[in-house]
Amino acid sequence: AAPAPAEEAAPVDAGGDAAPIAKMSLDSLSNFANNWDEWQPTDTPVFFHIPKAGGSTIKDIIGTCHRFVMATEAGITDGHADDTEVAIVYPGGGPKGVDRSPFVNVDTTTVAGIQRAKDLGFADAGLADAVVTPFIYEANDLFTPTAKGRLFTVFRHPIDRAISLFYYLQVADWEPTYDPELKNWSIKEYAQSDRIENNWLTRQLSNTLAGELHDEDLDLAMEVVRSKFLVGLMSEIKTTMERCERFYRWKYHVNPPNQEKCRSALLSGGSNSNAKNKKDKPQPGSEDYELLAWQNQYDIKLYEYIEKLFVEQEQFVAEIPKDFRNIDGTCCKCDPPTFPPEGFECPKAIQF
Repeated sequence: AAPAPAEEAAPVDAGGDAAPIAKMSLDSLSNFANNWDEWQPTDTPVFFHIPKAGGSTIKDIIGTCHRFVMATEAGITDGHADDTEVAIVYPGGGPKGVDRSPFVNVDTTTVAGIQRAKDLGFADAGLADAVVTPFIYEANDLFTPTAKGRLFTVFRHPIDRAISLFYYLQVADWEPTYDPELKNWSIKEYAQSDRIENNWLTRQLSNTLAGELHDEDLDLAMEVVRSKFLVGLMSEIKTTMERCERFYRWKYHVNPPNQEKCRSALLSGGSNSNAKNKKDKPQPGSEDYELLAWQNQYDIKLYEYIEKLFVEQEQFVAEIPKDFRNIDGTCCKCDPPTFPPEGFECPKAIQF
């Protein structure tokens, strides 16, 4: 049974009349289903990746554990950026016999990649089980009124995310954004520099990437989350993953016991973590904390609203069992193999 649609509420008011602006913004996201729209098999889950918010863990569970077909930057490796038709590919090597992960041969994590995917007819091809992107407004063009996307993500408290991002950037010499200058900086120096993000989430969700922010931008960001996002929290990562599986009807189809172990390991340890770089965190009221809060005033208000939505959205899956992923699962790697009625292509093993 589909989740009960949420009642459409009045536009959020966080300090100004948001209705006209929200209408304009939601028109720009019209190819994403509303939260109160019933789930359709033609809908594609779209993960909005927020840096240092637990997103890599969710992304890896979807791809590595569930073995779903993903649309991410990995899809254009091994020369697939030059493909002229949209298709499922298995890039990457590894030990012989190890299963490879399936991807669509597009890159939905860049604006240029989104345009290429659109030109190749990504939406109508219906090949992706999930899409990952940091660009929700541009990604709207990946979908159509008859093949819609459905947005979800993991949110983290803005101060915790800012601190984590700072410490990560100090050591992450494997990242394109690495700057050795930051290695010896203090949080205070970072918070007072032009390197720190300013209300990053409010800007992304309101599509106000530069210039001064206003209350109307916060109103708009709140309305986008309320209307379009299945909300997850890093502080409730296990409940978040379970809710996604229930809402999107994700089941195991490869080897359920092994997939459950994979899922548990990632939820316990996380992906892309800088756990070895743990340092003391500024406490509320301290100078460092207040400097960070000053740069995230709107994001803090937005996060407080998101926490309330997280509680309310349990209603979306209230009728769906918590262990849905394991109920009537199938095992294409078993002997004899089993498959779901709608079909499922088992991941291909590396042959060389």
